[in-house]
Amino acid sequence: MLKVTQIIWKFFSKNFYFIILFSLGCNCGFRPSPLNRNPSTGPEIPAFDSIPQSGEYFSEIQKIPVGFYIRQIYLNNSNKKEMLISQLTVTESKNWEETRFEGKLELDETGKFFRFRPKLCRMFTSKNPGDRWTLTRAYECDHFEFLIWKSGPEEIRLTPGPEGEEEGIRFRKSRSASISQISAIILKADPQITSIWGIRLSRVRKGAKAILEKQNGQKVELSSLKTVETTGEIKSEKTHPAEPGDMILYTNPGEARPLAL
Repeated sequence: MLKVTQIIWKFFSKNFYFIILFSLGCNCGFRPSPLNRNPSTGPEIPAFDSIPQSGEYFSEIQKIPVGFYIRQIYLNNSNKKEMLISQLTVTESKNWEETRFEGKLELDETGKFFRFRPKLCRMFTSKNPGDRWTLTRAYECDHFEFLIWKSGPEEIRLTPGPEGEEEGIRFRKSRSASISQISAIILKADPQITSIWGIRLSRVRKGAKAILEKQNGQKVELSSLKTVETTGEIKSEKTHPAEPGDMILYTNPGEARPLAL
């Protein structure tokens, strides 16, 4: 037994240097760098009609114990290839908080979907809807990458979600919206005032026509009170009350220009 132990010890003492090198190679040196790995091949989607159309898309309103949050995508599939993802969180403690991911779209080499790498991320806060936003933080975020593709009529899918949701998030736009209209979504409604939110509400002009599009497709003309930046308020309609998740479509007087921030 002693002789066997001595032979084993002699082997390891002579080859210790090579054993260490082999161990390091297996655990780090010979592994592919994350920078050299192939990028995501993207989702399995049909080759036809899969590129998202320009428009403003909204996620479902998600309730949390202290409030709710919702996301919106502004997508301009033109020569500019602009995109903005915005997340609004409303809580009792933080009031209103909005995070925006801004950047350019890139068509994937397969031609089936877009890749979005934001160049700038900014966080804003305000106390009430209709107040101006206060910038609280700005940071570079080009290490993020999102994939976007058309997943159905008036629907797109974003993966992963802004909070890292691996399954992705479904967004929808108004059934009747055109690129010359400005979209917003109903957040809260009471008998007098209805609170709304939309990335392009700052473009609403005096005398704009406001149409409520309910989730069942019914449409009602509304009177607009005010819009400030991305939030606003409208008068509640007693005969056709608005509900969270309904859409508002604004048409400016003489507005016929293409979609733009």
